[in-house]
Amino acid sequence: MSESSAIRYRVEHRTTYAYQGRNDLCHSLAHLRPLENSTQRIVSQELNISPEPAYHSRRNDYFGNAVDYFSVETSHEALSVLSDVVVEKFPTQGTQISDMSVGTWNGEPPPLPKTDDTGIRLSDFLIGSRACPLIAEAREFVRPHLIPGTKLTEIAGGVMSQVYRDFAYTPGATDVLTPLKDVAGTRKGVCQDFAHFMIAGLRSVGIPARYVSGYLETIPPPGTKKLRGADASHAWVEVWMPGAGWVGFDPTNDKQPGNQHIKLAHGRDYFDVQPLRGIFIGSGSQALSVEVDVTRFDKEGEKATAGRL
Repeated sequence: MSESSAIRYRVEHRTTYAYQGRNDLCHSLAHLRPLENSTQRIVSQELNISPEPAYHSRRNDYFGNAVDYFSVETSHEALSVLSDVVVEKFPTQGTQISDMSVGTWNGEPPPLPKTDDTGIRLSDFLIGSRACPLIAEAREFVRPHLIPGTKLTEIAGGVMSQVYRDFAYTPGATDVLTPLKDVAGTRKGVCQDFAHFMIAGLRSVGIPARYVSGYLETIPPPGTKKLRGADASHAWVEVWMPGAGWVGFDPTNDKQPGNQHIKLAHGRDYFDVQPLRGIFIGSGSQALSVEVDVTRFDKEGEKATAGRL
């Protein structure tokens, strides 16, 4: 893929914690550096932390994601973390999931190797996790798609489409602590809820699935101006397929992740790849605000279309 055909995005992701009272110490972990792979690379990134941390280091976690650790050891009333990153995406024609040469369902999924191509155990993506318990509702949701002789891509694609049809995209109906069983009952939520439900269903029948965090380029309606901070983080699913490896599915938008999806990190669920988390010592409560802006630098490649976050 030539450099001239690449699409560049600038992603500004600002997280601010405002404290009621004085905060004397905080230790934080951040998943804010996009993964680099055959479809995207980082051109540049600045991570601006205020107040300036006394200690800051970076490492890779168990899943291969970049993690920044920092500590602020002076008294402060607010903490601001701004990731300003330029990512280059390499447009590809891509193989449609219906054309992939993968395993089929014959009463059970095909035999699995112990690890994926990066050495991570696939068993890690078959068991329940904090946000993806293997609830009966998710398992029964998947069962109608388990027709003998059906390709795994068709099973996962069918589950993705059914989540899109059956669940109402309803910002504010849930938060990160809403139990998956409640999401299954109301069938309302946002991208992370839909991803968790799809993952839980596939894992419960023996198909490895993992949670992906990232960003999605969105376009305002014609004639309107895009508002600063109007974007948000996005989440989708990757399913492991024999012969194809990890294949992406976006149940929020009923499509394969493409050139407008910027991958940040992957793990068992949201809590493995939470953008920013930590502990603090202080005298009051905290208020969180998040702003995300995704801006395309050039207009080469496919025409952008609006997506749900």
